[in-house]
Amino acid sequence: MNISITARHFEISDALRQLVETRLSRLDRFNSRLVSVEVTLTDEKREKRVEAHAGIDGDTDIHAQADAEDFKAAVSKVADKLARQLKRQHELRRDHKAPSLNEDILPQEEAIEG
Repeated sequence: MNISITARHFEISDALRQLVETRLSRLDRFNSRLVSVEVTLTDEKREKRVEAHAGIDGDTDIHAQADAEDFKAAVSKVADKLARQLKRQHELRRDHKAPSLNEDILPQEEAIEG
């Protein structure tokens, strides 16, 4: 998974870059087809904003945004939001599978009579 980080209105420190990479690299376990995450960090006057766009191979991409007083809290909020969306997307995909061919929808006796 590729993680690209963009900083607006400030220079990103190595510690902040490391925090973002470690926190968002954990998203792999929720969806194995996660290809990339693009993160934008914005430093406004009184708040810090983190926006993330996750690209998933063969599925719709997801987006999350969070504001906080410091970047550590905002990154945690965004990572939690992305994890929640990835879990939900995985559950929806898993629940809509057709029954396997080994399972009989109707027992054989009812199928012959009906």
